[in-house]
Amino acid sequence: MFGGTALVAVAVAVGLALVRPGAPTPRWDIIGALGIAATATGAWMLACRVAPGVRADPPVPPQTSVPRSLRKPPHDWGLAAGALLTIVTPLALLRLGSVRYEGPLTAFVGTLVTGLALVPLGYVAGDLLGHRLGSRQRVLHADAAAGQVHAVRVRIGAPVWKRYEKRGDKPGTIRTEHTHWLEVSAAEGGAPVRIHPMDPAGGGTGLTRATTDLLQAGLRLGGHEAWMCLPTRWKLIEKGLPVALVADTGHVVWGELSRDVARPYLADPGNGASVNLRATSPDRPSRTLGGRAKFRPDLHGHQLGRLLGAVVLIAPVLLGAVAGLPGLLLCLGAAVAVAASGRSVTGRAREVPGAIGWTLRESRDPAIR
Repeated sequence: MFGGTALVAVAVAVGLALVRPGAPTPRWDIIGALGIAATATGAWMLACRVAPGVRADPPVPPQTSVPRSLRKPPHDWGLAAGALLTIVTPLALLRLGSVRYEGPLTAFVGTLVTGLALVPLGYVAGDLLGHRLGSRQRVLHADAAAGQVHAVRVRIGAPVWKRYEKRGDKPGTIRTEHTHWLEVSAAEGGAPVRIHPMDPAGGGTGLTRATTDLLQAGLRLGGHEAWMCLPTRWKLIEKGLPVALVADTGHVVWGELSRDVARPYLADPGNGASVNLRATSPDRPSRTLGGRAKFRPDLHGHQLGRLLGAVVLIAPVLLGAVAGLPGLLLCLGAAVAVAASGRSVTGRAREVPGAIGWTLRESRDPAIR
């Protein structure tokens, strides 16, 4: 609730700057909306700190059927709204500054920033608000709806975050690669296999449900048994194969499995005949795995610091203490700070796993040991 209130308040402030950029100062309407946003953000941070940790779901009886309707992950509306505001806010700030100074570079800067904003706007529309499943996952979803999938019983294990160090692109440097997966193993035992986040799904920034669902599945459903479902049309899919984990609780978690790892579950190694085919049932329901909003100082703290810097820069303009070219430059600085805040949070999300949940593993290329 508090996070949604903060987003709405920021949206109101941005809307006022776009619709009424030339209104008389001081702009108490925008200042008031930003004050509400700051208060709601503080309440959200406090609520996250006092909220109980993720609890494992209680065990349930084994299920013998696979749902015909595999629930798609919901849109991540909070992430989409935050990304949209991060893109639009710099445009609103430049609009606010341009009405106070009409110089030779004003139109050029406005056109340049608007053009640069089209790419991330396409990202929001296509990845965050478009298809909720990747193209390969949609094949599996359709196969299940048609009545049959490959399915094997597995036990859900731990969510893993791996750091792998290798030689960097520049001499004398080290580059770190980050990968995430959810471990599952055959119900009767055996070596675990890796379920990776589906791609594409929100750009794979580490903030999207594609990755956080694997984390939630490990925390809430670790130790539970599930059906690991693979498409019947797997031969018509290149690269990684889509997989849907259907826990006995009914929760569906989407991901991808290496083709080589998946092959033994799909075809007999001797004659190539299909194996583990199972009819899907229209009588068994499925459900999505609920998300969890959590304030992370190591991630959101950097973002809030840059946003606070933007507010400090824009305050003299909103109060009417600065106008003309200095006002435009302050608005430009605030726009850069807002854009940098979004860049920092997505960048750090790829590299910082957080303190809770992930099983962290580290390794290094033998060539640089």
